[in-house]
Amino acid sequence: MTKDTKPYHKMHFISNVYRFIIILILLIFTVLILLINYNFSRQNKQYSLDYNMSAVKGLTELLTDQEGYLLQLLNNTYKSYYAYKEGLFSHLNSSHADSYSSRQEIYRFLYEAFPSGSELSSLTLYAAADDQIYSVTKQVRKNYPGNISEFYPLIECYGNPLTVLKVIPSVSYSKLGTSRSYSFIYCLRDVITITNIGAIQADYSVEAVNAYLSANYPGVKGDFLIIDLQGNVLFDTSGRWYDQTFPWADQFISCSSLTKSPIQMEHGKYFVNMESISYPGIRILGMVSQKTLSADIRKNILLMLSATGTLTLLTCIGIYIYLNSSSRQLNRIYNTMLHIQNGELDTYIPIDKKHKNELNDISVSFNDMLRDLNLYIDKVYKTEIENQRYQLKALQSQINPHFLYNTLEAIRMKAVLREEPEIAEMVYILSRIFRNSIKTEGILPVRQEIENCKNYLRLCDIEYKNLFSYSFQIENELYDEPIIQHALLVMIENYIMHGFDSNRNDNTLLITGEDENGFAVFRIRDNGFGITPADLVRLQRSFREPAMNTAERIGLNNIYHRMKLLYGEDCDLQILSEYGKGTEIIFSFIRKGEIGK
Repeated sequence: MTKDTKPYHKMHFISNVYRFIIILILLIFTVLILLINYNFSRQNKQYSLDYNMSAVKGLTELLTDQEGYLLQLLNNTYKSYYAYKEGLFSHLNSSHADSYSSRQEIYRFLYEAFPSGSELSSLTLYAAADDQIYSVTKQVRKNYPGNISEFYPLIECYGNPLTVLKVIPSVSYSKLGTSRSYSFIYCLRDVITITNIGAIQADYSVEAVNAYLSANYPGVKGDFLIIDLQGNVLFDTSGRWYDQTFPWADQFISCSSLTKSPIQMEHGKYFVNMESISYPGIRILGMVSQKTLSADIRKNILLMLSATGTLTLLTCIGIYIYLNSSSRQLNRIYNTMLHIQNGELDTYIPIDKKHKNELNDISVSFNDMLRDLNLYIDKVYKTEIENQRYQLKALQSQINPHFLYNTLEAIRMKAVLREEPEIAEMVYILSRIFRNSIKTEGILPVRQEIENCKNYLRLCDIEYKNLFSYSFQIENELYDEPIIQHALLVMIENYIMHGFDSNRNDNTLLITGEDENGFAVFRIRDNGFGITPADLVRLQRSFREPAMNTAERIGLNNIYHRMKLLYGEDCDLQILSEYGKGTEIIFSFIRKGEIGK
């Protein structure tokens, strides 16, 4: 026979299975990207905004601490009783305020006001008594007359009787030779007459605020602004809005809180977080561009796409290599099948011993099947006889021979004497028992085991009509629980064989099933002959000592050892009996859920 130009594995395996796998991978890849896109878009955006808000709150706390430091300083060194009598207050009110000693005391106060590690860049005091401005930085001290324009806000604060505290962009930092800063200005008043006697100005460096953000909120997204109620910019991380009014200040000054929607500004939409300090009137803004958030998301998505794409490519290459290797073995199997179709039954599939896989196992099994087939052809009759013997042996190992004999005899007798519907029913029930018994599964649902038991008892009911009654009381939740095959059937058969009294017509059998604290507990209770105490002790010992096993009640021993293999210590088989009154078998095991779960 000419070899097919399109081998089976090329037409079917590669064209169908491989195509399906690739489509499935691409589908999973697409869904994964969509999920990643959604997840990163939502989580990355919210994380960036929350982190930005944390930085805004941090700046708010920083300014509050700076203001609090200045007020506490004045309270301790200016308004106290000591200050009033001998300290700064006395020097500002002294008729000799312009004396050398008074000036030295003012400078000493200013120097001592610099805390270690402070963001202060300068501290300036205006004394109205001598119309002088005293200023110190971390390096030098300077003295100016009261008409210097760079200190106009300080003098204006003194001149306005209603001003207490205000925060403005510093206009004196260039005169003092310090870096850009913003100023807290506080009016100094006579604590007795409540008249203005001077003013104090504390300048805080914007570089120190930038350093604070970098140290405490590394990697935070967006720009940060601090503006006053006139829109003047005190602090700006971008540096664009210094020395001018912030163009969009009105919409932030006029409200105490913002919506979560983006706000349109100069170069696009921005998500804005805001905190307010009502006195002296400051707004702290954290602005994150929508473009910035989108760029971060695109970066993460591209990274994930690259990683997933690379993984998908490597997976496809691996699948192709594996399938290509498997296809060669499939081709050998296919060619061997062609030879067998031509009657060449002595042809066997070549085995690749270097690669162990399912196809090799199939090839070995197929070769074994060919050998068995050849033996069958040579010894067909002998094999048939042996098969019949093995089948009979298998049935005998699962169904008690005595029961089989009695049932078949009952069927035969009824068939000889008269035609009855019961015969058809018995044959049907018997066939169902055979079919269930020859199954190789060791585990089946309780529902099927109960059905087997009912079939068995129905046959017994027909055989011993009107001599006994039986009932089942099984909780619904146990019907799908897995149980050892024939476990209950063997216990019921044990009663029919050893406890049933054919001379009575009140034989009863009760089968119950309950859930008790996570255990399935089945009880088979009868009113039969019972077991003598000596036999009961011997039977119970036989469970623990296999050497004592005898042919009598071998089914119970089999169930006991099978359940120990399956459940370990989470099971029990008890036999309670009183001779002459009946027997109760209690079979319990831990619940494992429905079969297949």
